Amino acid sequence: MFKGKSLAVLASVLVTVTCVVIYFEWRAVQEIPKSFVKLELKNLLQKGRHALLHRMIASGFHRAAAPAAAEPAAPAAAVEASRVALRGAGPAPAGEVSGLTASLAPHPSLSTGLPSFPTPREVRHASCLHDYEMSKWPRASLVIPYLNETWEHMSATVSSLVAHSPLELVDQILFIDDGNAPEWQHHEELLALHPKIRVHRNELRQGLIRAKVIGAAMIQSPVLIFMEPHCIVSRQWLEPLLEQLALARDHKTLVMPTLDIIPENNFNQYLPANHHIGGFDWTLSFGWKELIEKRNLSYVYPDPYPTPALSGGIFGIWKDNWEHMGTYDTNMTEWGGEHIEMSLRTWRCGGRILVVPCSRMGHVFRAKNPYVVHVPEVMKNTKRAALVWLDEHLEDYYKKVPYAKRIEAGDVSERIYLKKQLQCESMDWYIDNVYPELRAELSTKY
Repeated sequence: MFKGKSLAVLASVLVTVTCVVIYFEWRAVQEIPKSFVKLELKNLLQKGRHALLHRMIASGFHRAAAPAAAEPAAPAAAVEASRVALRGAGPAPAGEVSGLTASLAPHPSLSTGLPSFPTPREVRHASCLHDYEMSKWPRASLVIPYLNETWEHMSATVSSLVAHSPLELVDQILFIDDGNAPEWQHHEELLALHPKIRVHRNELRQGLIRAKVIGAAMIQSPVLIFMEPHCIVSRQWLEPLLEQLALARDHKTLVMPTLDIIPENNFNQYLPANHHIGGFDWTLSFGWKELIEKRNLSYVYPDPYPTPALSGGIFGIWKDNWEHMGTYDTNMTEWGGEHIEMSLRTWRCGGRILVVPCSRMGHVFRAKNPYVVHVPEVMKNTKRAALVWLDEHLEDYYKKVPYAKRIEAGDVSERIYLKKQLQCESMDWYIDNVYPELRAELSTKY
């Protein structure tokens, strides 16, 4: 048997071996989510909304049209930072997600008669988890255009909205059927889900941009929430958005939730996204940029924070401001470019865009749209935004997209007149005061 020093040596060896084993097990566990993230989000990030435009730019725009374009890119730093930096400064949120992914389970309250839907675990910061004083908040309506959407996605979107929204403040959930074939219309199914659901049909496809304008014109509520039909909203997703809108006495604030990621190939998976700002380059292609903490060292998560650009079609806005600011450019067709134009118009004409981290929802980021997107139309939209808003920097756009000079974008005089009427600031003002990172890209090659 071991005695004295021999026993002490043996104990020391055992402790050392145990520590080594624990260390390598910990490394192995750490590597699993990293490898998963790199594999999963590498695919997502290659499928950004403007990935097709980048390929066109690289190839010189040889094709006249392509069958489809992709949706907004998944927030880039959901890759390495999702495990730790999601929360930013301050204590971890209640119900913190272990590792990268938050598994989803069927919502238990099926007594409502709603279809079941996957619900993510709580990933909000602890300071977001409280009751809200809603008595003085504005009422809202949701506008959701759809074309060739699956019933699985649409029913889950509606069920999560009904289950997790303060319906006493929601006037209606308006779906815009944008020229769907009969098998994709789902009218009866939608109307059966809740009395506040309405459906308007465009007999001919108008495109996402015009469908939103049509839907918004039918709404009487003080606040518009533009949504998409392939989302799972989290608990209290709407309250923080309405709270920020209520604080904007000039009604010139736009608000965005944090968009977490639901992979296209697994509707029951949920990847919490990071808190980046949205931006774009001189091709007017959107991308997720720096973490807000790196951009603003005094930022405290989860406070709302300004972002230079909207990521896409999910945001809240006062209806009077929507109309006063000129809605969308309805001479843009189908899809694409409208979120960049809206971003420039908002900031330069007296407004602001805030990301509200206490509002979260999962969004399906797809490889391509389930409907035809004509690439020349997307390019025309982008050029219209450039002609109206880039001012003295229009040539910087043409340097990145030289063949855009040959694209016929139509008459933009009405939008230029709107810019003058709103007394909007210059593009240089926007760069200096809102998005200084854009100036650094002037010297970079595409």
